[in-house]
Amino acid sequence: MTTTDKNSITCRNCNNQFSGKYCNVCGEKVYAEKDKSIIHFIGEGFHFITHFEGTFFTTVKTIFTSPGKLSLDYCNGVRKKYFKPIPLFLLLVVLYLLFPLLDGLNMKMKYYEGEGMYGNYAQKEIQAKLQETNLSYDELAEKFHAKGEKVSKFMLLVIIPFSAIFLYIIGFWKKKYYFDHVVLSAELNSFYLIWGFMLFPLLYIVFQRIYFWISGNFVPLKDPVSGIIIYIVFAFYSAKAFRKFYRFNWMVSIVFTLLFCFAHILIVYSLYKFLLFVAVINQIH
Repeated sequence: MTTTDKNSITCRNCNNQFSGKYCNVCGEKVYAEKDKSIIHFIGEGFHFITHFEGTFFTTVKTIFTSPGKLSLDYCNGVRKKYFKPIPLFLLLVVLYLLFPLLDGLNMKMKYYEGEGMYGNYAQKEIQAKLQETNLSYDELAEKFHAKGEKVSKFMLLVIIPFSAIFLYIIGFWKKKYYFDHVVLSAELNSFYLIWGFMLFPLLYIVFQRIYFWISGNFVPLKDPVSGIIIYIVFAFYSAKAFRKFYRFNWMVSIVFTLLFCFAHILIVYSLYKFLLFVAVINQIH
């Protein structure tokens, strides 16, 4: 900021003339010499860490102890004590990327060829890519899986808006904004990510170690079984969240949950995986 007289300041960002600590047009802060000191820099870093830690753990605790409360509070304007729902989901995706306990939704290339809804399309795209790159099938499959490990995690973000669209459609009589459904979708899918791809795999690893120590055998984790367990818990969580957020009675909440879980399975296992296949196959050159 540049001072033009005793009371007037010129904003370095938008050249607006104003007085005070913040520009009244763009919000840029007036920085003094003390703001450049190491002590101030360390203090800001400490404030960020403590504020981040407080809001993050408060938000995660609320998600697990009171389903739907985070979304209800956030949509009603109670936001300061919470981590923003969408950034929270993105942060969880990054944590999942850094500490992958389970391959999750990253399927091998061969899976897509046998997929009922778009298997023929996948086969044509794979054959076209083989001709374009002159790679062998095994080489292409290896590249596909390696690329998919990272892309699959970041593309989890697409689940939120599609889940919100379904909530908006079947919950239309509640007359809530689409924004409200996006917030709830972010909370539900944050729980889905933490439970399905972090806690459940961790519990399975612990169980497997104990079982091996007792019996000397490993228990393989099969996709249908793990998926059923994950969605049973997710359904219970969603029912409680819908009851709190939409003020449903238990009967309506259960029906709503069954419809939502069916739609969520289609979104995750069909739409998301199709978009993932398209994104990954087109990034291989």
